[in-house]
Amino acid sequence: MIMPVFVLFLASLMEFGHFFLVRHMTNAAARIAANYGCAEGVTNTQVDAKAKTVIGAAYNATKATVIVRDASVFDTAGVNPTTLNYDTLPAITLASATTSQFFLVQVKVPYNDVALLPPFWLQNVTVTGRSVMRHE
Repeated sequence: MIMPVFVLFLASLMEFGHFFLVRHMTNAAARIAANYGCAEGVTNTQVDAKAKTVIGAAYNATKATVIVRDASVFDTAGVNPTTLNYDTLPAITLASATTSQFFLVQVKVPYNDVALLPPFWLQNVTVTGRSVMRHE
């Protein structure tokens, strides 16, 4: 009688632990890729590859989407980052970005695609990691 409850508890513990691993690795990949993209001469393709290398240690990197956007909106006083739609920011080419220009690296992955178990608790959740840095 207790065994099914215990198995359900263990499965949920594994799944939520994996979710937090995916969330942490997605944030880390965005931060590391953005830090790499700060250097002069680095291209968007190289930033994408760097992010996917980092997340490849935790889950299937082909399931993730990496975008690089112009984040000059952060140069405006009073910008509230919680109200921004990051997907609509304009595209940027890092190879031609000016010095001290803000850019965003965003990594997204649908959790359904990387879940350990068939999605039950965390259905249709998208894990997103973002990092904004200045180009050097």
